Amino acid sequence: MARIDFHILEESTPQACLQYVCRLTEKAYTQGCHIHIHTADDSMTEQLDELLWTFRERSFIPHQASCAGDELCAVTLNHSELPEKREVLINLATEVPSFYAHFERIIEVIANDETVKQQARARFRYYTERGEKPTHLELKK
Repeated sequence: MARIDFHILEESTPQACLQYVCRLTEKAYTQGCHIHIHTADDSMTEQLDELLWTFRERSFIPHQASCAGDELCAVTLNHSELPEKREVLINLATEVPSFYAHFERIIEVIANDETVKQQARARFRYYTERGEKPTHLELKK
């Protein structure tokens, strides 16, 4: 059974959400984890790809926006490819990825927006109906 956490942000903007994902990815990367960020679409993948290189002046998170050859890269991100088994899945899509069970830990990042929260509640139910025990964490600035 995977550990599933819903991180509910105080901010509601997509940019704040992506900034949080960068910090979260950096923390997991420095702890030696292999991470896959499941994005909502190509546009989000491109934004996050750029932001991971630039979000912090002294930060370096090697990553690639494809799963091809991903066994050599600690961080992958995209919305359509099935990654090799990873430790941490950060989900930014509106639905649960079909491959979620391949991960030890799943983090759902939720912006403070009512539509986004409703979609997150549906994912929470999805996990629960499959015997998972998701938790939620409300994050303050």
